[in-house]
Amino acid sequence: MKKAVQIALVLLLLQGCKGEESKAFEAEKQAVQTEREYKDALAAIEEANKMVNILTREGKYEEAGKYFAEDVVQLISGQPPIKGRQAWVEAQKEAAKLGDWNLELEVLDFQFLGDHAVERGRGIQTFLANEDSPIPSMELVGNYLVFWKKHSDGWKIQYDYVVVESPE
Repeated sequence: MKKAVQIALVLLLLQGCKGEESKAFEAEKQAVQTEREYKDALAAIEEANKMVNILTREGKYEEAGKYFAEDVVQLISGQPPIKGRQAWVEAQKEAAKLGDWNLELEVLDFQFLGDHAVERGRGIQTFLANEDSPIPSMELVGNYLVFWKKHSDGWKIQYDYVVVESPE
């Protein structure tokens, strides 16, 4: 009887260890999955940043707009808010009438939150005025904070906040 109790205790101990081992394996598996999702999200968002700039320079505003949520809100210091994807597209068309724009972005911090992400970065926007432009050619430097939301068709900008630094 004493031997049976000892065997039962050993079996219970082994079963408990197996449960702990299983929990540790699941936690490690989850960490690997989260890391993969983080890297995939960051890569998709960096690609979106690049494509928005390329498509906008090519005059493909509707295509570029697909990287923005339908109800996007863009806040740029010194300008009225742009609310909605269509308003963003129209703003890009109006800006293009003044000259050529180019934007270089650098991601400084990226927080992955599952179906949401926050990107903080720095950007340089150059503007080459055309002959009809009421504003001169210039280079603007600033910081930005973007709140991204994952949709069934990819990551989209929900909120875009840009603070332009005062020129020297």
